[in-house]
Amino acid sequence: METGKEAGSLLHKFVALNRSLSRGLYLMAERVTSRRPGVVDFERNVVPGLLFPNARVLDVGGGKYPIIDVQTKRALNLYVVGLDISADELARAPADAYDKVIVGDVTTAPIRERFDLILSRTLLEHVPDTSRAIATLASALDEGGTMAHYIPCRRALFAALSRCMGPEMSRSVLFRIYPEKRSSGGFPAYYDRCIPSEMARLCRECGLQVETRAYFESEYFNFFAPLYALELLRQLTMMWLKAEDFAETFVVIARKGDELAKMALLSRAA
Repeated sequence: METGKEAGSLLHKFVALNRSLSRGLYLMAERVTSRRPGVVDFERNVVPGLLFPNARVLDVGGGKYPIIDVQTKRALNLYVVGLDISADELARAPADAYDKVIVGDVTTAPIRERFDLILSRTLLEHVPDTSRAIATLASALDEGGTMAHYIPCRRALFAALSRCMGPEMSRSVLFRIYPEKRSSGGFPAYYDRCIPSEMARLCRECGLQVETRAYFESEYFNFFAPLYALELLRQLTMMWLKAEDFAETFVVIARKGDELAKMALLSRAA
């Protein structure tokens, strides 16, 4: 038993040292490039830029971590519905985060209302059939409405390794190296069509106008600095080549209707 504890302690120290070295490489890259973390940009810039007073919002897969905080919800008088496959996850959300919840699969859930804004964050990679998910969500958009999804890219190295290892081994490795992710990670990931060009195509097939934003930043391999250095070089190369389909993560923003419809929606909400 002691031997196991000692081995665990050594692994923890090894990972901590390498994460510190990798962090130094990360900061060096930040100083010489315009890279930005995708999830930070999504939460601080993309989502706030889409919100407006009295909007009807569908948060898909937010569960206990809603995309919109309660303070913002109250300040803008938002009507927020939470859709998640887990009733337990929804029940653990902060008080007043959702005005209503829907428990169900995003590909088949009965969404009977129409929304001005539909949001998801690191959800669609866990959906086996993203074509059906996008079609379901597009049908729930009101005219002039927008949906925005933050998605890890299928062609990122961490996603490729996850698919090769399978869900059980992926969870085991993830939690051993990053124990802090036990509360929010480890769900089976399929990465079905999770590529910027593919997701844009699915949205266009639903009659939506689309834009994508690619992010060439992740720290999945910071537990071993030499590997992280190689992966960082690959990320920077893809960024300089503007190879969006080989990004680490991306955002797809899809709008229903034209600018006149959007202006009418904003006028109604004012």
